[in-house]
Amino acid sequence: MRKVPTRILVINSALVLAIIGGGFWGYSSLHPKAAAVTLQTTTVSRGDVQATVSASGKVISPGDIGLAPLVAGTLKSLNVKVGQHVSAGSVLAELDTTTLRTAQAQSLTALIAAKAAVASASTQLTQAQLAVDTANQNLSSQLASVSQNAVTYQASVDAAKKTLDDTTTNQAFSVKTYQQSVDTAKNTLAAAQLSYDNYLGLYGPSGITVAWCSTIQTINGNCTQLISYYQSLNNAKIGVDTAIQNQTASLLKDAQTLAGLQTAYNTALTNQKNNIAKDQDSLISFKNAVSTAQATLDNLKLSQNIGSTDPTTAQLQLQIAQANYDQAVKNLDGATITAPVSGDVASISTAVGGNVTTAFTQATNTTTATGFIVLTNTTALRVTASFSEADAAKIATGQDAAFTFDALAGTSATGKVLQVDLLPTTTGGVTSYGATFSVDGKVPGLKVGMTATATVSTGFAGGVIQVSAQAVTTRGSGSFVNFVTTKAGKQVITSTPVVVGLKGDSSDEIQSGLKVGDKVSLPTIRATTASNGFAVGGIPGGTSALAGAAAGGFPGAGGGGGGGRGNG
Repeated sequence: MRKVPTRILVINSALVLAIIGGGFWGYSSLHPKAAAVTLQTTTVSRGDVQATVSASGKVISPGDIGLAPLVAGTLKSLNVKVGQHVSAGSVLAELDTTTLRTAQAQSLTALIAAKAAVASASTQLTQAQLAVDTANQNLSSQLASVSQNAVTYQASVDAAKKTLDDTTTNQAFSVKTYQQSVDTAKNTLAAAQLSYDNYLGLYGPSGITVAWCSTIQTINGNCTQLISYYQSLNNAKIGVDTAIQNQTASLLKDAQTLAGLQTAYNTALTNQKNNIAKDQDSLISFKNAVSTAQATLDNLKLSQNIGSTDPTTAQLQLQIAQANYDQAVKNLDGATITAPVSGDVASISTAVGGNVTTAFTQATNTTTATGFIVLTNTTALRVTASFSEADAAKIATGQDAAFTFDALAGTSATGKVLQVDLLPTTTGGVTSYGATFSVDGKVPGLKVGMTATATVSTGFAGGVIQVSAQAVTTRGSGSFVNFVTTKAGKQVITSTPVVVGLKGDSSDEIQSGLKVGDKVSLPTIRATTASNGFAVGGIPGGTSALAGAAAGGFPGAGGGGGGGRGNG
């Protein structure tokens, strides 16, 4: 290897030194030495921590009321003027009611007629139902009568048949009785004839005969006996003739009786048949009467729309007439415009003689009331404001709020959160949520539309350990402070973790990690001066553990140290 001459080495070394020197001079010119850092500290104390969120908004009057008549008309009289305070029930204005009164009278006439029609329809329906009930009752009575008649008819037939049968049976017995009487008479005649013949045969040859005995004047025992037998014989002959005559007469009479009974039985059968047919015809007539009455009732119900879930025709007409009359009364009443509540007359849209329309709207949190007459200050004023997403998440109904007003210097008021909108409003990519506040009491000079700043108390911790919010650095889920101690006459900074409770507007609650009287450092802003005379301001980059911690960052973290809640 060839050896480099010493002269060349010396020249090269000089060039290198010159370049290094020039570079250092240039760097020093652009990056002057940092000025000395003055460490700022704060002392941990016990006190109150207050957290709030604020937003600008407007004063509104959601209770403003727009008034208008129920029907349009000509303004007849006006009793108020703009700015006048009115009490509830005060008559504000009246319309010309000529047409309205005519309409009311006509609707009343129609209502009376509709009520009469309902009454008439009800009477017709009642009568038709009564006719059906009566026809059914008559039919029921006739059915019972026919049933009873059938029993009576059958009883008559049965009685006639029984009499005929009994008489037939009795006559069969009577025939024997009649014949027995004839036979008895004939037997008596035969016995008398035998006695007479025997006696006559015994004494006749001796001349003792009825004829001879009839001629003698003296008593003859044989004649006496013969005459007795002869008389008995004649009586027996008479008895036979009488028995035969009686038999003939009785048989004739019985035959006549039997014929009469047979006729009576036949008549009963005929009457039964005829009466049953007559009763059936009567039943048909009664059934037809029921059908006719029911048909009349059904047709009446159909014509009156009875039986459906809808009102009857007459009732529907009455409802319509009643609604028309009620509306006419309301329209007439509405022609007199009264104040529903106390308030101030904010506007009047029509002069006397002009036409008043029915258009009106009521005020909401976002709209104003409109109408012929608008009343304002009817209820307490309210404030609306829009909050960012982060701040809106901290607001809830019932929280206390305070207000200031741009137009009323030195005037403030208090109230509460009434509601927070559920739906957001996005403008220019920024999302916000509206909130509505009540305003306590009456604020002198406060008017609708004024600009207000609403401040909501989102948290309060009283008598707690607290430290300036600038002294607390939070990264991720952990919070730290730069704890300051003095050693050998010098201030030493130690990064110390703390547990933060309520994060307030100017101070934070420290739940653990510090005690009252401890000192912690605050972020320090320093300035350097470049060689070109320009000042360079900012938080030092923390080139050492001390500088980085003093700037609010972790010791030795390097890079610009953050202050307060930053991630320096």
